[in-house]
Amino acid sequence: MKVAIILNSGKPISRKIDADKVICVDGGLNLCPVCPDFFVGDCDSVTTPRNGIPCELHDVHKDFTDGELAVRKAAETGADELVFYGITGGDRYDHTLGNLASMAFARSLGMKSSAKEELFDITALCADKDAKFVADAEIGCTVSIIPHGGDAVITDSEGLEYPLQNLRLTCRDSRGISNTTTAKKFSFTLVSGNVFVFVTTGKPLKD
Repeated sequence: MKVAIILNSGKPISRKIDADKVICVDGGLNLCPVCPDFFVGDCDSVTTPRNGIPCELHDVHKDFTDGELAVRKAAETGADELVFYGITGGDRYDHTLGNLASMAFARSLGMKSSAKEELFDITALCADKDAKFVADAEIGCTVSIIPHGGDAVITDSEGLEYPLQNLRLTCRDSRGISNTTTAKKFSFTLVSGNVFVFVTTGKPLKD
């Protein structure tokens, strides 16, 4: 089951919501273009009436972000894939990093984890679950592969301008940033570690 998680990015969701169920995370309800199936949050940023939507309410004094609590809720409902909308968190750059961590957390729980933004897509990968990564893209898209939680090793890339062969990415350098697609499909093998794959078009994406 694919579950969409709508986060509070501070701006309307421009991408089509593609999921079996939708969970709105607190102020994400203000921005959601569809009626959600569930609401999770502490109500510190939501202004839209919940109008009978099933809710999991939390105290503002809690150990986890509303986004992570939504991931846990999705796992409880049997989700095997999550798609996040509004991952960048508006002008809260700390929330952006926290939201990316929630994506990685979802992947660690065995759920596929991706995000759709106006100009780019993100996929969270971990080597023990995603050895081979293949994606469709327009020629000329920017592809950045960023390690998360430690070093990562990638190899055997295809369809990218800069070949990636036995490349070790670390959290202390910028290797892996701004590659370019040379074909309508690109791929690589993730040998070890966890990474985020950003695919940027430079123009609004349409689903």
